[in-house]
Order: sequence, then structure tokens, then C-alpha cells
Amino acid sequence: MKTSITTSVAILFSLSSLAHAGVVMDMVTKNASGREDDRSTIYSQSKMVRMDEVRGQEVESSMIFLGNEFLYVDHRKKSYIVMDEATLEEVSAQISDAMKQMEAELARMPPEQRAMVEQMMKGQMGGMMGQQDTPAAAPRVEAVGSGKWQSHTCRQYAIFEGAEKTQELCAAKLDDIDGGDEVMEAFRDMAAYITKLTESMPMDVNDGINPGELMDQIDGFPVHTTDYENGVVVRETSVDSITEKDLEPGFFSAPEGYRREDPFR
Repeated sequence: MKTSITTSVAILFSLSSLAHAGVVMDMVTKNASGREDDRSTIYSQSKMVRMDEVRGQEVESSMIFLGNEFLYVDHRKKSYIVMDEATLEEVSAQISDAMKQMEAELARMPPEQRAMVEQMMKGQMGGMMGQQDTPAAAPRVEAVGSGKWQSHTCRQYAIFEGAEKTQELCAAKLDDIDGGDEVMEAFRDMAAYITKLTESMPMDVNDGINPGELMDQIDGFPVHTTDYENGVVVRETSVDSITEKDLEPGFFSAPEGYRREDPFR
């Protein structure tokens, strides 16, 4: 799914602040020519969140956040995986063991061969064990004016990675969003959980914009995002509609009969 990570995650977090009536949000992604490429639906109730990827009239997959774990549900295969702290601890242990075995193999090689292999590995596995030539620069956010989202005015921001503009966001005022001041707190809570999970990995996995960092630098949250590559617009993602609807608690779980898969099989 091509939906902007920044837009999807930020809106997903903000929805989780609505504790009573359920919220249903439709999002649409269009390519540079204006053709609709993807559509997704986000549901939230009592701080549980589910995001469906929709193809035609069918839901192909769902990502569900339950506060202390994520579920990824593949409706085509009728299966799901769970990602939580225990799962990532298992990943970390497996990666650490693999790295120790690799280092032992390298130690047995002649110096010239070892140097050549290490150089090749550095290019392909630079994030392993925190090995990076240059730390990734934090995204830079610049206010660039104002725009419109539905009947509301939104603030325009340009996002830069180094000298390159990668996105433009239109952020709605918190007063225009149900849940108001609770939006940012809910977002930061979920961003903190994701950071906690990624920091447990014995490698650098932070190779993109941290949504928590970004939301601290804008006033509101994105309702429309334009993505750029090499200075050219490649896609636009926007909130299409928002409605309220009571949702059954079971809606935020894997359907009955689906099998749980080992994510590291």
C-alpha cells in the first residue's frame, strides 16, 4: 500500500484518542496523474485502532493496534502475526546469535579475505549492530503557508531530509478534529511504544521519518500529504471522510478460524 507512512500513522494515532463512539475514516491515495491507487479505512474505538487495506470491494489486510501489541491480518490467507515486546526480544536474540556466528567465521579468514568480506557486509548490512557511516539527519520542517481540507483551513508544511523535500503536509487545527487536545497525547503514547520496540533491536532500524518527531514540529495533524521523489510529485494521500459508528470489540482482533503464523518462519 502506497499510503504515506507519516499521514497514515499520524491520523491513526489521533483517532485512538477518541474513547467512546467509534470513528471510521476513509483515506484515498492517488498517483501523480490523479488516478486512485489505494484506499484504506481506519477504525478506532476505546484506544484500539484498525487500518484496513481495501482493493476493490475486498479488505486484503488489516493492521490492528491494541495498546501493547500489533496484529497484522492477511485476509486472503486467513492468517495473522503478532508483534509485541516478547516477539522482538526473540528477534533480537536470533540476530545476536547470527552475528556472533558470522564474526566467528570472519575471525578464521586470512586478513585480506576478511577485510574484503567486511567491506561488502558494511555496504549491505550497515545497520547491523548500529554500524552506520553517518547518522541519518533528523527531518526538517518548514511552514510554507495555508491550504484547505474539506471546509477547514489547514497549515501547510514542507518536510526535508537533508536538502531534499520529501513531503508537503496540510495539518488541520486540533479544534477542527473530534478529540481536540487529546490527539497529540494519544499520538505520542503510540509513537513511544513503537520507539520502545525498535530500540530493543540490535540494529539501526530507524531509516525513515519518526512520526513522533514530526508531530512535535507541526501545529495540528496531517489530513493531506503530498510525497516527492527527486523533486517530483509521486502521490497524494488525503482523508476522504470521517463518520462515527459503534464498533464491536471483536472487530479489533483476528477473525475466528484464522491461524496464527510465526513471523520468523
